[in-house]
Amino acid sequence: MAELREKQSWTLPQKVQHAMDVISTFVSRMGGLDKVYISWSGGKDSTVLLDIARRMYPDILAVFCATGNEYPDIMKFVRDAKKDGANIQIIRPKMTPREIWAKYGFPLVSKEKSQTIHEARINPNSPTSVKRLNKERFAFPKKWRFLLAEDFNTCHKCCTILKKNPFKHFEAINGCSPILGVMASESELREKDYIRHGGCNQFSQNGRSKSMPLSIWTDSDIWTYIDRFNIPIADIYHKGATRTGCMGCGFGAQFADDTRFRVLLANYPKCYDMVMDYTNNGVTFREALRKVLAVNKLYLPDEQPPTLFDEFNTKAI
Repeated sequence: MAELREKQSWTLPQKVQHAMDVISTFVSRMGGLDKVYISWSGGKDSTVLLDIARRMYPDILAVFCATGNEYPDIMKFVRDAKKDGANIQIIRPKMTPREIWAKYGFPLVSKEKSQTIHEARINPNSPTSVKRLNKERFAFPKKWRFLLAEDFNTCHKCCTILKKNPFKHFEAINGCSPILGVMASESELREKDYIRHGGCNQFSQNGRSKSMPLSIWTDSDIWTYIDRFNIPIADIYHKGATRTGCMGCGFGAQFADDTRFRVLLANYPKCYDMVMDYTNNGVTFREALRKVLAVNKLYLPDEQPPTLFDEFNTKAI
């Protein structure tokens, strides 16, 4: 942890050099450029990674997975780059988001909590479910236990089916390994993963080797790099978005400072309505999300009741 904190305090030039060294080492160890690829989401982090990698290897392959749940700006950004001649391959999952949510359940609260709920509903008496739901310390929060009895299912499988599986299939067919634009600062889980593996490159004889050259970077580093080198990014960042994962994902939407659905409604109301109409067991995502937000006394952007200031402004007019 101390070593990670020290590296996170490095200057941006130091971090750029470190990222280049990490990429160079990974390419060499894996056997050349045809054995690696950049996992590109079209978001700012992986776009910075791609820029660094292509300063070293101009024709390194970038692979983008079109899940069907991206902001239109992201798809346009990727397609424009491909039209300009960049070495980009687009892959797709075997199921659509609508199909996944209908079959397995909605992504709500967080990936870890959704998994607990999903597994407990399938087998509430399993040792894992009993342990997670009944232990006294760090028990599953009571405020989310209502999801165990709802008519709709809650599930964590979106990312696996929409993203992880298509990339693993691509890797198996092409015999190559990914270079990812993830940062340890993004979550406690990624921080633990970095520390457990002891660095940015993870090599495996029998499993999956992967490289994460931006592990020691922070969000501030990403924006500084973008500004300093005038790196083009998807327009959705200029429209209020701070993250560009799946546009309809419910993970983390229960926090007061989360703006994803306000941004989606303001810029792409048809996409907003489409996502809200996804169903599971006859229940819409709108209905399910409404219940989750209500726990923290929050509302969907198109269901927000008028505030005192709204009434004041109306009367003033």
